[in-house]
Amino acid sequence: MNLKAAFDVFLAPPREFGPMPFWFWNDDLEEEELLRQLGEFRAAHFGGFVLHPRVGLSRRIGYLTDEYFRLVRRVVDEAARLDMKAILYDEGSYPSGSAQGAVAAENADYASQAMGLWEREVEGPFSGFWRPNTGRALLDRHVCTAAGQVQDGRIDPQSVRLLEVMPNDVVRIDVPAGRWQVMSVWNAASGGHIRGVFPEEESGSMMAPAAGDILNPDAVACFLRLTHDRYYEHLKEHFGTTIIAMFTDEPSFFGKSPQRPKNPFPYTPGLIEWLQQHWGEDPRPWLPALWRDYGEGTDEFRRKFATAIQARLHEVFYSAQSRWCAEHGIALTGHPAGSNEMSALRFFQLPGQDMVGRWVVPNDASGIEGKNSVAPKAATSGARMQGARRILTEVCGAYGWRLTLDEMKWLYDWHLVRGNNLIDPHAVFYSIRGRRAWESEPDVFLHNTWRPYTGAINLYVQRLSWLLCDGAQMCEVAVLGDGNALPWAAAKQLYQNQIDFLYLDEQAVAEATVEGGVLKVGEQQYRVVVVDGDPVLSAEARGVLEVFEQEGGRVLEFAEDMDLPARLDKWIDRDLRLEPGHPDLRFIHYCKDGLDFYLLCNEGGEAIKGDVWLNLIGQVECWDALAGARREMPRRAAQGGVEVELELGRRESMVLVVDKSVEFSPAVLDSYEEERLAVEVEWEVRRVEGETLDGLTIGDWAQCAGLELFSGTLCYRAEIDIPQEVDAVGLDLGAVGDIAEVLIDGERCGVRMWAPYEVWLGRLASGRHRLEVRATNTMANAYEGVQSPSGLMGPVRLVLRRRR
Repeated sequence: MNLKAAFDVFLAPPREFGPMPFWFWNDDLEEEELLRQLGEFRAAHFGGFVLHPRVGLSRRIGYLTDEYFRLVRRVVDEAARLDMKAILYDEGSYPSGSAQGAVAAENADYASQAMGLWEREVEGPFSGFWRPNTGRALLDRHVCTAAGQVQDGRIDPQSVRLLEVMPNDVVRIDVPAGRWQVMSVWNAASGGHIRGVFPEEESGSMMAPAAGDILNPDAVACFLRLTHDRYYEHLKEHFGTTIIAMFTDEPSFFGKSPQRPKNPFPYTPGLIEWLQQHWGEDPRPWLPALWRDYGEGTDEFRRKFATAIQARLHEVFYSAQSRWCAEHGIALTGHPAGSNEMSALRFFQLPGQDMVGRWVVPNDASGIEGKNSVAPKAATSGARMQGARRILTEVCGAYGWRLTLDEMKWLYDWHLVRGNNLIDPHAVFYSIRGRRAWESEPDVFLHNTWRPYTGAINLYVQRLSWLLCDGAQMCEVAVLGDGNALPWAAAKQLYQNQIDFLYLDEQAVAEATVEGGVLKVGEQQYRVVVVDGDPVLSAEARGVLEVFEQEGGRVLEFAEDMDLPARLDKWIDRDLRLEPGHPDLRFIHYCKDGLDFYLLCNEGGEAIKGDVWLNLIGQVECWDALAGARREMPRRAAQGGVEVELELGRRESMVLVVDKSVEFSPAVLDSYEEERLAVEVEWEVRRVEGETLDGLTIGDWAQCAGLELFSGTLCYRAEIDIPQEVDAVGLDLGAVGDIAEVLIDGERCGVRMWAPYEVWLGRLASGRHRLEVRATNTMANAYEGVQSPSGLMGPVRLVLRRRR
């Protein structure tokens, strides 16, 4: 595809690439209103929706009832007519695996299980009996009881012996001299719950639905029959066309808030036999080491157990869901419970991750430090391992009504530049009636002040999601870590030095092939593997890495005091270099349709300026995904590649496109000088409805009597003088809370949704012009009472630009 043809598609990509928000069905739903909201989704460039039954649903509608499915069917039919996509959600709220408590209601043994420890100290020699008293629960089951000698406060593992259990759960104790700890492990129903869909089923309520045992294959089969099979029964003709996936949401062993026993660990019937089969040894003597210190081997055993439990979850829950989805022509999507979990994603045909609760925010280290910082790269890496086409990210959930479009843009870019290409905003609420407004808020569209501007952000996402799909990510560096707890320290250095990478886990390495010093995992090819942390590697994985090194590949054990980029520079040629360097520049290099695309994002709070060198030669263009424009940039040939003069402002991104089939042509742009003049005028301030607010001028309206809790839009009007004809006129609005739309002489000139609030007005004739600035704040003042700075605060200045 040539540059012009590619840009034409980039401007108006297929609708499927638009964001697909969670659509909270959280009230007494009406068909007409559902269809109206769906129409608004389409008009705002949403590509579809994730249909999410949520707390607040009425009992008239119910969950998985005939009326519920009638409305689901009506909405999916309409989505098909509108050429939109739908993702179904597998639970009645979350976490998944309960069918709103119906799984445990069908069979009490299918409720979430746990195991705990009951103990007794014994001074030996001792011969006698003990009945561990776990309480009055009739369904508690004995797992094992062991005795171990206590030395220096620890259990001596060599001394541990299993004890005989007599009728009535009485344990025979017969130990020699010394101090002994008798440790009895019991299985109990955890009492964990999920959030339901009815208001009285909120987390913590006595009426919250029981969580299901997602480690039990019979319980999981019950779950699939009660949910997935019923969706298919009602919607089968839409599967694989309008319906593209089933969303599973952070499945948890215990659900929420397990009640007993104390300090629980996951359990399911048959777990001991399953562990013995996989480990080749009886796990029971070591089982108490989950709670008690067994000395040097304790941490290793606990890690081994955690790995085994994850393997059981993969085998029983994820694989069953994955098979069901594949057999019914759709993808499994959603995400595991932890931000740093990747290994489970090999079961997802549409891998995903989530980012909620302000785990990651602009202007601090959370974007590149800590377990949550790995989430988007974990999803992309999981997708690359199996060749998945789309990569989902759930984002913005529970960020509060103070969430701004400034933050949303940062969060979207944070995911996109790490390769995610299906944005799932959390959430659009059917209703914010009553206390629904504070249930994992904010609403990111229908009930928010920024609603008129959502379409522009969505189209931006649509363009970049198209760009990052159906091609190949160019990346030569892999970071190998624990696939259930990915590391972040090496990644931080790579991000800050513009070296792209993908994660690998043990299984990916074990299944990789080696050819000419290149490690091949799926479609990706790596020349360097950086080992971060201490991942447990099988003999197969170690063997692959040995062959990789023998054939010229590089394996590097990372240490935090290491200058990782300097080490890598000895072995690989950088794909991109920035001079001078800047720690806030992120990029991804993606090839599709014969073109090389470099998405560059500024993750910091200040502009980035410098020269960007790309390691290839061809014709270069700069595309602006927000404006939908091609921009000229100064460029020149340099050091076997091309060099572009970069100026990337706060919250800005750009796409550099290289067509290697077209001869490179340098460009030198005209230079300009700027003059900034204070705008000193009388401002008239009005409500959108037309009412003039006497005595109000530019400034923070949240500090004005009567407007302290106002969330919405005010219009600032004035007449301004353009002193002389210049090449371009801009308006620097100074401080704004939070969105500014500018009109000149009644014509819309532009919108700024984040700082810097500069809008270019084009060429204006000298003389007097009518200026209007429509300022919109967030919902934070109305719904949180925070008196966040709001409105046009200035100072306002004209920017006059003349060609030198």
